[in-house]
Amino acid sequence: MPSVRLALWIAAALALAAACGRGGNGPEAPPLPVTTAPAEKAQIPVYIEHVGTTEAVNTIEVRARVQGVLEKVLFKEGADVEKDALLFVIEQKPYQAALAKAKAALEGAKATAERTQADFERTSELEKKDVASKSDLDHARAARNESSAISGRISRLRVTQGNLVGATEQTVLTTLVQLDPMYIYWSPSERERLDVLRLRKQGLYVQRDEIEVKATLADGREYPYPGRLDFVDNAIDPSAGTLRVRAVFPNPDKTLLPGQYADLRVLVGRDVSVILVPAQAILEEQGGSTVFVIGSDDVVQPRAIVTGSTQGKMRVVESGLEAGEKIAIDNLGKLRPGMRVAVRVSESVASEAKAPAAPVADPPEHR
Repeated sequence: MPSVRLALWIAAALALAAACGRGGNGPEAPPLPVTTAPAEKAQIPVYIEHVGTTEAVNTIEVRARVQGVLEKVLFKEGADVEKDALLFVIEQKPYQAALAKAKAALEGAKATAERTQADFERTSELEKKDVASKSDLDHARAARNESSAISGRISRLRVTQGNLVGATEQTVLTTLVQLDPMYIYWSPSERERLDVLRLRKQGLYVQRDEIEVKATLADGREYPYPGRLDFVDNAIDPSAGTLRVRAVFPNPDKTLLPGQYADLRVLVGRDVSVILVPAQAILEEQGGSTVFVIGSDDVVQPRAIVTGSTQGKMRVVESGLEAGEKIAIDNLGKLRPGMRVAVRVSESVASEAKAPAAPVADPPEHR
């Protein structure tokens, strides 16, 4: 019996070894299926994207120009006020007395002038006194009240009713900001400015009066009123390598407030010839951007590229690819240099980037 069991064990071991041998000599695993798309040459509008910050066109500090007790506050904090609206009344009695005195002096000067009309020089001198008296009268009338210099939205009170103001300096009572229109500032880089100069030399630059700035707010919605380039600074900030730029936006609904952030798209060129690839095909790493190029033998090789702006689902490739080269757009994490793949051709999506684009804003000009 032992010899029979031993024979069975040997037979089983030989059968297992034969099975393993057959598996080792079996067919290779099939190539990894990979969808590809060509790098395409296209004529597109070129945008620069930035984050901008809103700022009021006018910001005014309302100050007490005279000394006295703040008697009345005639507005609601945070409300919109009209130009010349009365905002504060400062202690009246001292200035009412000054007003009465100025009126009396003016009336006296007028009487003196009437009695001395025959004497030209004396009349001229009295006329000068008359003018001075009117100035004093105007000051006495105006100084005791503080009015709004512009239409805008008023802030909180800095000094509450009943306090003495203007004792040692012109006390700030509140601030007032104009909300319509509104500025948005951003800072393009020195490289972007040079790109604009290149487009200008090629005749592809969008002129200032033809373009707009589009803003997207924090909720992801596009602001409905386009802006126009309003200011370009005359020097580059050497600490950041950027240039200060500003657009002015209509703000009739008071949607924009000073200090908000907005995503901006700035149109800098039309019908610019570029190479486009699907954005999903690009691997972004710390060392740069890479795509997997599929050769004519269906073998994969990684390629470093320099990327530009985003155009819908496409990305501009500034260098590293030629039009017509095939790149992988899926299974990127499984690809290795020299790997052979089974190619699946994808329809081009470059048409999305070729669609007419709304104009968006003026880039920095060469000054």
